[in-house]
Amino acid sequence: MTHPPLNGYKKLQEIAENAPAGLSVWNSGTTALHALLASVSVRYLREVHKGSPSARNSEDGEPGGETRDWANMTAQLIEWAFRYCDSSISNEPTLEQVDEALDLAQNWGVIDIGLEGGKAGRVRVEQKGKEILIDPIANPSIEVLDMLLEEIDTKNVDENLAGPSLEPAYEYFSAQQGRRNVHKNLPPWIGGLYIQHMKNYVSNKPWEMPLDTDLGGLTLREAIPLMGTLKGMSFLQLTLFRGEPNLETAYLAMRPETLTRWLKRYNPKSSVIDKFIDLFTYRGPGGKTPFSAPIIPWDGQLVMPFALLADGLEERMIIRAAASNPSSSGKLGMSLGRLGNKWASRLGEIPGVKVATEVKVLAQNRRKIGDLDIAALDPDGKSGLIVEAKWPIDARVLADAWKQEAAIDKGREQIERLKAEISDGAIVKLPQGWPQFSDVEWTWIVGTARYLDPRRYSDGPSVTCLRLIEQLLPATSVNELLQRLKNFPYPREGTEFSLSWKRVVVGGVTVKARMIELLATTPRVPTDRRRSRGWT
Repeated sequence: MTHPPLNGYKKLQEIAENAPAGLSVWNSGTTALHALLASVSVRYLREVHKGSPSARNSEDGEPGGETRDWANMTAQLIEWAFRYCDSSISNEPTLEQVDEALDLAQNWGVIDIGLEGGKAGRVRVEQKGKEILIDPIANPSIEVLDMLLEEIDTKNVDENLAGPSLEPAYEYFSAQQGRRNVHKNLPPWIGGLYIQHMKNYVSNKPWEMPLDTDLGGLTLREAIPLMGTLKGMSFLQLTLFRGEPNLETAYLAMRPETLTRWLKRYNPKSSVIDKFIDLFTYRGPGGKTPFSAPIIPWDGQLVMPFALLADGLEERMIIRAAASNPSSSGKLGMSLGRLGNKWASRLGEIPGVKVATEVKVLAQNRRKIGDLDIAALDPDGKSGLIVEAKWPIDARVLADAWKQEAAIDKGREQIERLKAEISDGAIVKLPQGWPQFSDVEWTWIVGTARYLDPRRYSDGPSVTCLRLIEQLLPATSVNELLQRLKNFPYPREGTEFSLSWKRVVVGGVTVKARMIELLATTPRVPTDRRRSRGWT
C-alpha cells in the first residue's frame, strides 16, 4: 500500500513548532537564557581566537565579517526563551542542554528560509524521501548583486575618527593582564571614554532620516546619543569579556533603575530616557524583534547582548522600532516618502536632464487621480523616465524583505493604473516648457532605495534600486542610463557565485536548502563607496 507524499511545508511547520519547544534547556526556567547568552559569548570568543572571519570585530566595536550571524543566533534564542521558558523555576542547565539549543539556533536560518519563503511563495518546499528540500524560486543573479550592494552598509564602514581615542583604555587593560576581577574595580574614566567614543561615532554617522523625525514621543536627534551610550556600554562589556571571560562579563545586564541612572549620567540634559528605554525594550514574540529592540527584560534585569548592538545598522534598528508603534508609523511614512526625492537628485545630476516631482495626473473633470513621483526628461525631449518611488524601511529579517516586495507590488499596480488612466484621456500636468506627455517615449519603473527584487517577472514595469543606479552614473542621458541598466552584467553562476545545498538535521529530519556562495573572483563594491560619502 502506498501513501501520498507528505506536504513538505506542513512538515517543516511541524518541525518549527516542535523542535525549539522540545529543547530540554527550558526545564531550567529563567536560568536558561542567562546560560545561553553566556555560551554565545564563549563561542564568539573561541572564533575570535581561531581568527575566524565570522567573529572579527574592528577596534571601534563595529561589525566585521559575519557579525550578523551572532545577532541572528542571539535573537532566535531570546524569542524561544520568551515562548518556552517556565518563569516559575530556576535551575542550572547542563552543558549538553545549552549546546543543543545553540546548535539549533545556529542552524535555524535554513528552517527560516523555508518557513518565511514558503509563506511568501518565494521558495519551493518539498519532501523527498526522508529529506525536506528548500529551493528558492528567485533569480540568484539578482540576489547576489543585492548582497554585494548591501556591503556598502555592512563592509564599507567608516573608521571612527571622531574620538576620543580608546588608546588610554587599551594601555590600562594591558597593564592589568594577569589580574583577576578587573571588571569590578574599573576607574570611572574608562566607562566615560568608551561611551563618549561611541556617542561621537553614532552621532557622526550619515543619518538619512531627518533628525526631527518623531519616533513616538522622542525625536531621532534625541535617540541618537542614547543609542551611542548603549553601544559604548556594550562595547566596554565585550572588551572586559575578552580580557577576563566569566559569567559576570559575558553580557551586559543590570537592574532597570541602573540603566536609567547610567543613561542619565552620560546624557544629563535628556528628558526622554524613559521613552527611549520603552521604545527599545523587547516585549516578546509578535511585536518588535530583538533586532530592533535590543533591551531584553529578563528575570528582573535588562539584558543587552553585544551581538544585537554590534550590528552596525543603527538607523535601521531605530526606524524599525519606531515603525512598530502605530502612533508614530504614519509620521515615519512621511519622512521615508521625502527620502524618495533622492531619486530626483541623482537623476538631476545627468547633464541637461529636466526633473520634476509629484507631477499631478488629473481626470478630464480636473479631479486628481494620482501623481508621478519623479519624471526625468532627456535634453532632446524625446525620451524620459518615470519612477514610482518606494522607500520602505530596510529589511533586517526575511519577513521584512517580503514587506519590501509588497511595496514593490503596490508600485507596479499604481503604474498600471496610471498608464490606463492616461491612455483613457487623463491629463498629466508636466511643468511649463516640457513637451506634451504623448510626444515623449516614457520608460516606467518602480524604484526602491536599496532593495533589488529577485522575483522573476514575465511582463509589467521593471524594478530597480537607487543603489544600483548610482553605480551606473555618471551618464550623458536618461536613455544611456537605461541602456546601461538593461545591459548590466549581472553576476553569473560558476563565475561569481555557486549554488550548493546546506544540510542541517532538526528534530531528526534532514533539511536541505539551496544556498549562495560568493566566489573569490566576485568583484566587490569599491571600498570608498560609503554612506558617509553620499552613497545610498
